[in-house]
Amino acid sequence: MKAEIKMNIMILLSTMTVWLLLAGCAKESMPQQIGQSSSGPTITSSAGPSESAAASAILNSSTSPAQLKAILAKYTTHQIKFFQSLTIGDQQNAAFAIVQGGDVWYITASEAQKLKSNIAYSADNKFNAPFLWTVDNTKIFKCESSAGGSSSRSYAWYVKGGKPVELPYTGMNLLYFGNGQFTTIGDNFDSGFIDGIGAGHTYKLYYLYWTTDGLKEYGGLKITQQQLLKVKGTQEIIDTITEQGHIIDEIYYRANNLININYHTGDKQNGDFGNVTLVYKNNTVTPELAYAGSNSSKAESFKERNLRDFSYGGIYQAALFSKIATYPDKFPMN
Repeated sequence: MKAEIKMNIMILLSTMTVWLLLAGCAKESMPQQIGQSSSGPTITSSAGPSESAAASAILNSSTSPAQLKAILAKYTTHQIKFFQSLTIGDQQNAAFAIVQGGDVWYITASEAQKLKSNIAYSADNKFNAPFLWTVDNTKIFKCESSAGGSSSRSYAWYVKGGKPVELPYTGMNLLYFGNGQFTTIGDNFDSGFIDGIGAGHTYKLYYLYWTTDGLKEYGGLKITQQQLLKVKGTQEIIDTITEQGHIIDEIYYRANNLININYHTGDKQNGDFGNVTLVYKNNTVTPELAYAGSNSSKAESFKERNLRDFSYGGIYQAALFSKIATYPDKFPMN
């Protein structure tokens, strides 16, 4: 239990790192967490002629949340654990809901559609709280399903033409930070290897962005140490890594101006693996602290910190989701 609490804290702290990184470029306000509802579905009673006419008028203009809950009640008797209405085309209302047992539903004035069955959802777990985001006038709903231990899986749908479309590549703890920018966590057992078998659960941040076709990932362009050393401030970083007995492996440059440096000690079949993330700007770089706390200062000298303070552990890949990754044409210092 202590390990799970610690990991949740680490994940929360990692998101704080991203908030600080992206706050300067985000033009939109931070997403607001959706409130939760434990009320059950509302069942409408029979009404007289005048009441029926009034209800019909409302249904034709904008279906109320109570009416949407009543529609959902025709499809499931499970108690509603979460409900959020939204406006779709022509000022019509729809809603996303999660019911007891973990079924996810999308409800309109005409029907309710089950989107996912038996997700591990807990209204008491703030880390798994659902979100409804508006990105370039598109509504995106995300919920988190616990996968056991300190892992989880994000499920997300965007509304297109009044219908929900599932996003196939979302990772873990998908978050939106405004201006079309997202982050997700890729987890793996790659902190160390014994006879080629990985061990040690790691959680690494990857970055995505919104397009009219859905999410795309900032894929990494592999560059050399010689290319990297053309950037101011990188010599000190390379020296610090190698002086502590590490061997530098892959270096990836991404179009959102982040650079990931992988390194290891020992040999790759029996060694430990770590990484450093750099922010590239104006031909200089700034190392990013991993799991930065409120008392952490990113302005501190790289040598004044323990190297592991900058590592999420494990090995960064060129892309977490290669099927949606886009890659830079070249490194700016070519």
